[in-house]
Amino acid sequence: MRVAIIAPYSIGPMRGNITTVRRIARFLGLAGVEVKILASDAMPILEMESCISSFSPDIIHGFHVRHCGLTACNLAARHGIPAVITITGTDINDPQLRSNPATAHAMAAAAAVVCFDEFVAENVAGYFPNAASRLSIVPQGIEPLSVKYEHSFDIPENAFVLLLPAALRPVKNVEFAIQTLAALAIDNDWLQLVIAGGVIDPGYAAAIQKMLADKPFARWLGEVPYQQMGDLYARADLVLNCSLFEGMPNSLLEAMALGRPVLARDIPGNHSLIQEGETGWLYRDEEDFRRQVLRLADDAALREQTGRRAREYVLSNFSPELETERYLKLYKSLG
Repeated sequence: MRVAIIAPYSIGPMRGNITTVRRIARFLGLAGVEVKILASDAMPILEMESCISSFSPDIIHGFHVRHCGLTACNLAARHGIPAVITITGTDINDPQLRSNPATAHAMAAAAAVVCFDEFVAENVAGYFPNAASRLSIVPQGIEPLSVKYEHSFDIPENAFVLLLPAALRPVKNVEFAIQTLAALAIDNDWLQLVIAGGVIDPGYAAAIQKMLADKPFARWLGEVPYQQMGDLYARADLVLNCSLFEGMPNSLLEAMALGRPVLARDIPGNHSLIQEGETGWLYRDEEDFRRQVLRLADDAALREQTGRRAREYVLSNFSPELETERYLKLYKSLG
């Protein structure tokens, strides 16, 4: 079998879509599938067309319905093969992307639409009822990152580290963590907020850097090389997700796969990973966030136990092998 993947991003800061596409392509390859990745941010449509013609795929698979869905469907139609689209998060949760005509056209034309969990599938079916019969659920897979304990990131040994892995763009809501922790840091100088992620929105990044100028308890590391992220997660006492909306965040999967306790915003995209009090915690507002941070900072045993359960849950239910098996089953059903 041959599969052409239309990816939304291949260059610039690391983000979830890049991680997802690379993982899926590699594990499909290990399963004997020939895979070619065509990145929409680096390849003109005519070059894609030429590659598709010479590669002769059995399936064209687009990741992110707004940025890649219509391209995948149009290319598939020209070559008489099925198109699959994976909903990745912002494409269905961002009203501007969701309401774009290209999104509606792609949702109508795709042979199958993949969602990471049932929460997303329910939303997609609500927004696009005609696609309901073509929805499939394929949870993300995760490979635990390597931890080498080679990088300290100049974090004080006695600090209680709250790690926010997030590229700087508005949807990640980085300002929430900075502003909400500021009040706690006044009386708790052992708190340390560490933000790790590259710049996607320069204007937003500038605003965040200005906000950090008088916040000694918070640091932005910039984009940390992927091979060092395991060491950064290992140093974290609590990993945060403050996003306005999510699909199934790779950052939480990465943290949980390493047994790190997680505290995330109470949004649908986080529900499939976090079972309250069992595999992590969800916060609802600023007061709840601060209360939970202080409670968890004071209970290392609870953090360790919950992190261990999170690791067991993720490794049992979100393996790349299972993800690959489900995609192969879907592909074959369309042949």
